[in-house]
Amino acid sequence: MCEITARKRGRSLETVIAELNEYVRGWWGYFSHCEARSCLRILNAWVIRRLRSYVWKQWKNRRTRVRELINRGVPKYWAERVGTSRKGPWRLSRNTTVAKALPVVYFTRTLGLVLPG
Repeated sequence: MCEITARKRGRSLETVIAELNEYVRGWWGYFSHCEARSCLRILNAWVIRRLRSYVWKQWKNRRTRVRELINRGVPKYWAERVGTSRKGPWRLSRNTTVAKALPVVYFTRTLGLVLPG
């Protein structure tokens, strides 16, 4: 899964989600018969965080990050604070402001991500 969501692959988010859906469906088909349901929450959270990091990396410039955060409903003050932060994409993918701008619903309903469980 790390290879699919690698931030330096140069693929669109839709392509990454299509590949990830195929992988997750196969994984869930294999492991659905055992007691792996408790691990699914952790796996789902990791996938969403990894995709947020992927999107953050695609928004390369600070101005783009601030603009995208404002367009997605984040107040201007917090968009400027987070968008101009020097923290890396993995660390900011856990930030509540980025989570508000890129919620789980955005990935599942809008982009069609399949999350088991």
